[in-house]
Amino acid sequence: MTTDKKPVLFDIEQLNALAVRLSDRADQISQITLWDLARDLRLAAQVTAKLATLRFRIAEIAGELLAHPEWDGAAVARDLRDALADAKEGE
Repeated sequence: MTTDKKPVLFDIEQLNALAVRLSDRADQISQITLWDLARDLRLAAQVTAKLATLRFRIAEIAGELLAHPEWDGAAVARDLRDALADAKEGE
């Protein structure tokens, strides 16, 4: 069985829009039995927003590196490490 489905690729705008929609939907939930779902939606919104920011920062770092191949790899590694650390922190 083969599938011709292409993977879904999310750009920064799509990820940010999804984060906003998930957060808005979580805020709309008011029934007590849905509080766990609301919490999960808020968490998914935070993860989506972090991923969008991380992808943007990595693209910026990569662009700068390509523009300046003479740069020191340690500085680039430090920038990437900082971007990953920022993405790891909760809001």
